[in-house]
Amino acid sequence: MDHEGKPLLAILPARSRISFRKVKALMNLRDVRLASPGEVEQHTGYPAGGVPPIAGVERKILDTRLLGNETVIAGGGDIYKLMEIRVRDLLALANPIIGDISE
Repeated sequence: MDHEGKPLLAILPARSRISFRKVKALMNLRDVRLASPGEVEQHTGYPAGGVPPIAGVERKILDTRLLGNETVIAGGGDIYKLMEIRVRDLLALANPIIGDISE
């Protein structure tokens, strides 16, 4: 969530940690924070831990580390499901901003 309470969807490798500093710099934001589980569901329609990378959040950011993969595994709509998607399809469907956002 940004400093105005608007959501951002960060897509990064599972083993990586998000860098709030890098997200703020990339998006020119004063502050960012993790959304609460309620905010996640409110803005995406999916539970925290199951949000697909193509969820209906306007601003999406994809970490550059994912560009070297042919496919990625991501949330599939609930905490018990995953989806596999080609990175090129993810780029076409999500139209994310691409940047270095992980530690």
